Amino acid sequence: MNTLRKIFVSITAIALLFLTSCLDDKDITEFNGVMNPDYAGSPNIVDFNEVPNSAGYIIRTFPGTVDPNQSYPTNFRVNLSSPFQLDHDIQVTVSLDDEAANKFIAENPGFKLFPSNKHDFLSTVVTIPAGEREVELPVNFFSEGLSADDKFMMAISITEVSDPNVMISGNFGTHYIKVGVTNLFHGVYDVDAYWLYRGSTDYSFLAKTPVNFGTLSSRGILTNYTYSAWGNYIITVDLDNTETIEGHENAHRFTVIVEGSEDASEQVDDYNGEVWNYCYMDGAGKWHFKLCQILHGSGPHFSANWYHQQ
Repeated sequence: MNTLRKIFVSITAIALLFLTSCLDDKDITEFNGVMNPDYAGSPNIVDFNEVPNSAGYIIRTFPGTVDPNQSYPTNFRVNLSSPFQLDHDIQVTVSLDDEAANKFIAENPGFKLFPSNKHDFLSTVVTIPAGEREVELPVNFFSEGLSADDKFMMAISITEVSDPNVMISGNFGTHYIKVGVTNLFHGVYDVDAYWLYRGSTDYSFLAKTPVNFGTLSSRGILTNYTYSAWGNYIITVDLDNTETIEGHENAHRFTVIVEGSEDASEQVDDYNGEVWNYCYMDGAGKWHFKLCQILHGSGPHFSANWYHQQ
């Protein structure tokens, strides 16, 4: 059973789910046209103001990178759930909770603990100012060297509050965070040049730009690039082998098939004296893909395209 579901849910906490940061300094008598009980007697509670999904966690996804110094910031929101804003500041301590994360991992096979050297968070104190309900907690993540094939879990917990009259939520006092990483090629690409033929007819007007390259795995890509009734391209990059191709160092060959027409698609690596189906990163850290493909159906359709990452 999921860790979150084992936590006892009190009647008071259920009532507090109806409270949001939109509440002002008065008893609740109406919400969206619906009359509600008076929550003036409810306790003050601090929690994380982001509702987890049905699996019990929130999600953060960051781009893959080859730069070990590249950081990606994100925020988590610490919230005061109460019938009234307070007239004084409260300090809330939030700490990394590997024990909670490891317990989740033990109950949910397939996850692994997010590496501690890939974020800059251990413990910090944030302040919810008087008259306010919320404060943001910034954390930086570093994705260099991480694989899009892995499912990472991280947990942070509220561990202390400066005001003894403010409780820590038993339901939302711990954030379970699934951390994902896209592959190096994920992003939006422009088409530098393209040709599309069926016989001697130019169908290049069917080509669409820009093109999305989406993450399938650490080396797998799914494009949304379609020609008429053609399917998407599925590209698999050979990251294990590096070559110099047409003067481009650190280039990688890839294979390509047409989704839904795998048996009818034919990869062409050499055409008219040119090398095709390889990719490389330029000096600005952007990827370029040179693709050549033939689809056999009602007749051979030939496509050759240069893509460059925006």
